[in-house]
Amino acid sequence: MCAITILPVCLLFVVIIYTDIGSTDALITCEAGTFVEGKPASISCKFRTNITASKRSINMALYPPDETKGAIGKDILLCRWSEEKTEHQCFLEESNYMFDNTLTDRLTVRIPAVSSGQAGLYMCFFVPPEGTDAYPCELIVDSGKPKVNQNFLLIIVLCVVGVVAVVCCVALFVVIRKRRNKSGHSDESSQPMLPVVNRRKLEEFLEDFQLDMQTLRKLMKLMKQEISKGLDEATSTEAVTKAFPPFVSHLPNGTENGEFLVLDFDGDHLKAVHVKLQDRRVSVMESERYTFSSDSKTGEAKNKLFYFIADCTNQFVKGFDLSEKTLHTALIVAFPCKYDGPQTVRLVKWTKEINHQGVVGEDLHSLLREALTERRKEKWATPHKFDNLGKLEVVSVVNDAAGTFMSVADKVPNCKIGLIVGNGLNACYVKDLTHVETDSPDDDKQHEIIVNTELGALGENGCLDFCRTAYDKLLDEQSNFHESQVLEKMVGGRYIGELVRLVLEGLTREGLLFRSVPSRDALFKRDSFSTELVLKVENDTEEPYKQTADTLNGLGVKHFSQEDLQTVRHVCKAVCERAAFLTATSLATLIKRIKQPEVIVVVDGYLYRRHPRFHDLMYSKTLELVKPELKFYLVSPRYERSIGAARIVAASLRSRDPQTANA
Repeated sequence: MCAITILPVCLLFVVIIYTDIGSTDALITCEAGTFVEGKPASISCKFRTNITASKRSINMALYPPDETKGAIGKDILLCRWSEEKTEHQCFLEESNYMFDNTLTDRLTVRIPAVSSGQAGLYMCFFVPPEGTDAYPCELIVDSGKPKVNQNFLLIIVLCVVGVVAVVCCVALFVVIRKRRNKSGHSDESSQPMLPVVNRRKLEEFLEDFQLDMQTLRKLMKLMKQEISKGLDEATSTEAVTKAFPPFVSHLPNGTENGEFLVLDFDGDHLKAVHVKLQDRRVSVMESERYTFSSDSKTGEAKNKLFYFIADCTNQFVKGFDLSEKTLHTALIVAFPCKYDGPQTVRLVKWTKEINHQGVVGEDLHSLLREALTERRKEKWATPHKFDNLGKLEVVSVVNDAAGTFMSVADKVPNCKIGLIVGNGLNACYVKDLTHVETDSPDDDKQHEIIVNTELGALGENGCLDFCRTAYDKLLDEQSNFHESQVLEKMVGGRYIGELVRLVLEGLTREGLLFRSVPSRDALFKRDSFSTELVLKVENDTEEPYKQTADTLNGLGVKHFSQEDLQTVRHVCKAVCERAAFLTATSLATLIKRIKQPEVIVVVDGYLYRRHPRFHDLMYSKTLELVKPELKFYLVSPRYERSIGAARIVAASLRSRDPQTANA
């Protein structure tokens, strides 16, 4: 049996190694190859369209080989279309490359002496991108030293491994057979994990967290319906996913310059960031993080909240000696907002257990501007205290998903979706204006808009009740916002830890966990098992599960068995896998809605970044849910979302006054 399994695997690897993937018909094709280190090399891009007639700028960039988790490419050559000279003007961004300014139906960049640092995937693409413009080619640098044929060596290794695996399988089969014959026990009772009775009861506890493909496809259908309701002006008021256009009506094109102050507010923290954009280069000059006190997250008046933001801003500007700079300012918010205009942004509701009184329904742009104005007035009563706020101009309030998306969108072709999996869940995507009826920007020249889906609200109308567990409902009853952000409470990092704790509490009450512990008070306290602890357990993959044991010790649970540790790991695994699959369902819904042959997805958020398996779980499940002809790639942004917010502000200024935007 083992031999039958192993031998086809070896043959499959041989076929894969010697199979050449055919080229595709794209607007731009790329040619590179293998070159000896220190010798001349070249990269050529051939255009299957009249580039002069297109009047579009062209970039050549170098990307890292891992496109699935990719990062932003490094610009090598920029060719800008000049209306005055009616031709392209090209200039190199990196040294050690050569270009002869010849641009016809082919563009060739030469390297006098290639080095290993210049190896990777090269791509030429139009700016702005349009559809599937181009496909990359790989430049490989050979050290020039004699070496063994790697493919042949790999085949030998695989065959040896196959033979060893066959021998091991036969030996293992013999040992198990002898033990079973001696003891009379079944194979099931010999499992090294939990005893059979406890394992079955645990599976019953966690059964509702298992989502099969039929359930996920039903969820996709519901998500599609709710997003359509949000986009339709006639049904948008009753839709739970409001599909608010965040009024990013002018997308950045890479020409924006200037210095900006970004205030990123997530409810728990305020992060101030000084961003500089210059000649397509991005610099985070300074940043500082400020924490709200625990009693300021609920019940505080709006003035106190925005005065706190103003005070932190003043401290940041003063601390980094920025008071003499004119800083255009953006406020990033991670909460649902309705955009009545570029500078009128009303908070729809608080989420993630944050509840500052008197802010819902108010214009956040005006509240921040008024708080800064009031603090400026107070400088006369307290000399020099608030002198540093005089040159700040609040330009935009930016949604967090839109900020994440725009941190990459102007650099990567076919970037259409921004996804955040952090404390909460949200996504935005680019859609034709012809499909958006809810308060779209009035701009005849703009054919696309970013739509903020607010997917975390899905289920507020009861449509997700069929897949919610008893623990989801119990968590919702404890929440500050009952029956609100239902999907977010099943996925978001703000809630994952509490969901795990509720399941562990239920198992303990049933006598299936910590049976020998005299005192279990710590586990019965709300929010005592944080998502940070869940991540710690999920990273603990080897027995004797020391990190899991340390986690329980930190909660005051001093006596536990190895079986208890395995049970805790099972629970964390089940809750996190469900979160990843629900996120994959959301992503698959948007990919199918866009209906483009290739889509780049920008994904960020601390749960996505820090969970050891979230990316792989989400990616593999999304592959199962979308059609094979719809290709997608997940990109983690090199820069934080404050960069995207700065680009949005710069693009907005460019539309008002081109000279201001490029100052």
